[in-house]
Amino acid sequence: MKLKNFCVFIGAFLLVACATSQNYDEELEAPKREDPAIERQQKQNERLGRQTAAQMGKSLKVPSVTYEFDSIRPPDEAYPVLDKVTEVMMQNPTLHLVLEGHTDLIGSDDYNYWLAASRAAAMKSYLVSRGINAERIRIHSFGKTRPITRDTTPKGRTANRRVEFRFTTRKWQAVY
Repeated sequence: MKLKNFCVFIGAFLLVACATSQNYDEELEAPKREDPAIERQQKQNERLGRQTAAQMGKSLKVPSVTYEFDSIRPPDEAYPVLDKVTEVMMQNPTLHLVLEGHTDLIGSDDYNYWLAASRAAAMKSYLVSRGINAERIRIHSFGKTRPITRDTTPKGRTANRRVEFRFTTRKWQAVY
């Protein structure tokens, strides 16, 4: 009797094990495809990051700077970019700069506006400390309202946590 119960138990166990292993592959989600906007931004930042200050002065294009989660401290890789921006602005006294702060989609609207503004303000402080007149720089905070992607993976969230640079030759009174 014990042998019969044991055999029934083993048979039932094997049947359940086989049944679950067959369904396992079918229930797996296919990996999500990464948003192409993330790769485009990375490629553009790499290309723009390789340009010299003279090339930046001609193109007036600057790579965006991405931040760590919940941080307002500029990352180490931001300083070479900021030094090139300083050089361009020193050589072109009619240029003005708009710093646009952005965050990922996590957190309240109010907090993200503050965080984005603080990130842009940190960039402005560095540029002013290098000799750029503070009146030539404006800060805009967009918080989480202008994401590059809605991708909530760590890579997607990192792409959204950024400060973008916009050079302009217009006078502030004509623009704002």
